[in-house]
Parts: sequence; C-alpha cells; structure tokens
Amino acid sequence: MLLRTTHKTRLSYSSLIGETVMELRMAPRHERNQHRLAFDLAVGPATEVRSYFDWLGNTVHVFSIGGFHDAIEIVATSVVQTTARPGLIEKLVDIFPLGPLDDYALADYLRFDMLVCDSPALTDFVQKLRPRGEARLAEVVGQIMAAINRDFTYQGGVTNAASPVSEMLGHGRGVCQDFAHLMIATLRKLGVPARYVSGYIHAGRQSYRGAAQSHAWCEVYFPSAGWLPFDPTNNCMVGEHFVKVGLGRSYRDVPPHKGVFRGFADENIAVEVLTEELPEVSNRSVGERFTPLGIPVYRQSARGAALRWALDEQVQQQQQQQNADRPVTDKIR
Repeated sequence: MLLRTTHKTRLSYSSLIGETVMELRMAPRHERNQHRLAFDLAVGPATEVRSYFDWLGNTVHVFSIGGFHDAIEIVATSVVQTTARPGLIEKLVDIFPLGPLDDYALADYLRFDMLVCDSPALTDFVQKLRPRGEARLAEVVGQIMAAINRDFTYQGGVTNAASPVSEMLGHGRGVCQDFAHLMIATLRKLGVPARYVSGYIHAGRQSYRGAAQSHAWCEVYFPSAGWLPFDPTNNCMVGEHFVKVGLGRSYRDVPPHKGVFRGFADENIAVEVLTEELPEVSNRSVGERFTPLGIPVYRQSARGAALRWALDEQVQQQQQQQNADRPVTDKIR
C-alpha cells in the first residue's frame, strides 16, 4: 500500500520566548515491510535542521531557534510503501512460559519504568490472564490483546502523555498509548519481552480507532520469529494500513516532539494528522528535503520593544524556489 502521511504541529506561546531547542521523531522507519520513499520536513521560523539515529535506530531531527518568537510550526510529510505481513501467527511454535533469554538486548523490554509500571492492580489483572500450565505463546498474546480491548474503554481526555498504566487500570479508560502500555506491562509481568511503537494508521474504508491522529501499538518477542506487532486498541495484528515511526521501551523514548524554551509563557499545542492512499508516486517527490516556513521572529529595539524581524531574503528565495519545484500532486494539504 502506498501511503502519504502529513503530521502538522503548531505550538503557540502567550508571550515571546527567546530560545527553543527541539527534537522530532516523525520520519517513518525503513524496515522489511515498510520503505520510506520520501520525507519533507517544514519548520518555521526558518532554521537549520540536522538529523541522527538514536540508540534504537529511530531517525531524530533536531533544530534550535535563537530569535524571539511566539509560535513554531512543524509539518512532516512522508510517502511510505507498506506490504502485508505474512500470516505467521498460526505457525508459531513458541511455548509459554518462555525459557531463559540469553540476549542481553531484550533486558530493556522486560523492565518496568515510570509509564509501564508495576502495581497491585497490574498483578490482579495479570493473574486473571495467566495460563495455568503450558500454552502456545501466540494464544496467550491474543488473549491478552482481546481482554484489554474488551475490558477497557477507548476514550480521550481522561489520560495524558505522562499517565502511567496504573491510571488506566484504576478507571478503565484511555487512548491508544494507554492500551499499548497496558499490553506491554502485562507481557513483561509474564516474562515476555514487549516494546512500544509509535506511528500512524490509515483507516481507508475500514473502521480503526486511533486513525487521523498519532497512533501506538506494541511488538512482542517470539524466539522463533523475532518481533511481531499487535494493536490492542483495535484487537488486531498490524498490517499494511499501519506506518511505523518509532520504537522504544515506552512512550518516553519516542514522543513526536520534545524540547525546551527560554522564557515565561504558556504553551498551546495543536496537532493534525492526515493520511491518504496514493495511486503512484512521482519521481520528483522521492527523497528527503527540508523546507522553511514563514513564521516570524522578532528582535529587540534600542528601547527594548520587540520588533518583527522578517525572514531573510535568501530564505524567502529558497522557499519560493522549493514551492516552484514541488509537483502539484505532492503539495501539502
């Protein structure tokens, strides 16, 4: 499936701030069932953007803004080719409980942290799902996913990005991040490595919870097959409608954006995510590029008042040239 995702973020501040340093995790990963064909990152106020891979292989873009500003806008547009994953789940022979796992790299995905945390409520929940004897690991994972989907209500506004699993266990409601964290916590409690995945889901003609926004699911380790993805929010295995952006131990490793600013101001965040299926991709839209956005910066006058500082002429020319070169079919909408 050929998909285009557009992730728009606008941060507005109640007064001028003097400096911002920010990192982004918005570029889809390159993996066996997913190939990133194009990535366009637009940032304003205009600034230099650099990138690197973090310790988990996620692409991280970083930038800083030194002038006075009261808004930041980020638009990440990706074109990704996804393929359906073969139906391996019925063929898996792994048995629960798992034996000793010698790979030290799995240890991070068995530990609890501030979000995927242990608690008496988690112990009670896991006890209801723990098999009495040996069982196929695939069946155990499927039963856990189904129980979370059945017993908890998908509802926004009751948790936030910093909410631990114990909150959802307490009131029984949450969003995709909470569903993923609970499945991860349950599996780790049972000695099964599990990790957090951030990304997007394209609903198309189907009905998926978590579409038209950032989405989250989890991956479970099977000794015979490696990491396999499951979405407890929608009670399904992850397929070609999903776009994988980042993976980590929990949400703390892969927020779409995080940073700091210098100043005293209230911050307001508005986010919009769009996904669409494309019939084909133009060769002119393949690759990676960075585009400046015309968000103003300010400078101090001799009297100390903040004066609007227009974009540098060279940046304006660069932006005009990139807009002229951009094909009509690849414009951000």
